[in-house]
Amino acid sequence: MKLGTKMLSAVTAGLVLAASLAGCSSGAATATPTPIPLPEGVPEDVILEAAGIAKDTPLITVDGAGVPAEELLYWVTYSADQYAQWGMTDLSMDMGSGQTLGSYYLDSAVENATLYQVVRNHAEELKMGWNEANEADYEAQLSQLKSSLAAQMGVGTASDGESASPDPEIAAKTDAEYVRFLAYMGLSENSFFHINEVSYLFQNLREGLYGTKGTEAPDGEKIDAAGVLHAKHILIKAIPVTDESGNVTDDGMASALEKANALYDEITVAEDPMTRFEELMNENSEDVDSSGNVNGGADGYTFGPGEMVTEFEEGTAALAVGEISQPIQSDYGYHIILRLDADNEAGQSKYADIKMNELVDQWMEEAKVERTEALDGLDVQAFYDTLAELRQTMTAAAEAEDAPAVTDAPVETGTPAPTATPVG
Repeated sequence: MKLGTKMLSAVTAGLVLAASLAGCSSGAATATPTPIPLPEGVPEDVILEAAGIAKDTPLITVDGAGVPAEELLYWVTYSADQYAQWGMTDLSMDMGSGQTLGSYYLDSAVENATLYQVVRNHAEELKMGWNEANEADYEAQLSQLKSSLAAQMGVGTASDGESASPDPEIAAKTDAEYVRFLAYMGLSENSFFHINEVSYLFQNLREGLYGTKGTEAPDGEKIDAAGVLHAKHILIKAIPVTDESGNVTDDGMASALEKANALYDEITVAEDPMTRFEELMNENSEDVDSSGNVNGGADGYTFGPGEMVTEFEEGTAALAVGEISQPIQSDYGYHIILRLDADNEAGQSKYADIKMNELVDQWMEEAKVERTEALDGLDVQAFYDTLAELRQTMTAAAEAEDAPAVTDAPVETGTPAPTATPVG
């Protein structure tokens, strides 16, 4: 199961969903907050109501650790909500090879839940679990989330300024919207925290193992062995020529090569080839953004295996540090590449990403996952249909008490959840 990329991208993009500190993880040196009273219409156990399974019932075990129903079924709900936007609500639909849409959701959920539990298990084993710095940052994220929900739901602001005391009535309404937001996804405060904490645990592991002060800290040799490269290039694009009928009569490669060769000749005869490369790159490279600025800027590109087109990656790897290539062809045109030393901050970070990704993939392959009878007996279609009815009930109750209602998919918070689609 090669899912390290999924966790890596989740961490890189930001917190899973939106951060909230709703409880404490095992080993966290913090008191559990007082639960927020349930608003009208919000069930005490959404999962029990929707699936007939108590929310804390383990649906799978990962290396002996149980994953409760509300955490695993969150991933089912996440997938189902995404596909429902495209009108795909019949979970009996055949996806090919005998797999239904509902069984695809469930298999993806098991994979995601396994990934998250694997990270939890190893963070605890390596004593790199939840810490005070995580908690402080998480509490700040919770405050931002609640403020965002209050604003989007029209509740108002809980205070008039940073130094003002929160208005108790507004604070209570904000908390109510927060709990509704979670319940709409089938989550309690505690489960929402446990899903989100994994991004922090992943980062703790990444820094503790492969960071600059980690037990396996990077150096130039390790960075090279991991396939991390650093380069700048001058790209001359091949511009196809078409006739009046739109047929391509010239792929533009010959013209691009002619220009690239002329630039390369200028570089090689220059008194300071690297300085001349920089000048010609800024003047001629067609790898630019919408404003005309050279992509990669002054620092160039730092990348790992498979992140660039093959010709660019192989062309860079074939050079010594400080060496400039002759024009190298790719589908884009021709590249003149300057290889630079990857043993820098960006290279060290890329190394940590690659090694952590590989390690999580290994953990996933080694994990012993067992499905419980409760999972095998789950009717995914019935669960999602009943959850939809509960959502309507919660919306109606919110409207009845003149509170802003959650009427659509969970509120966008600027920090997307990782997809439930397996990464190959």
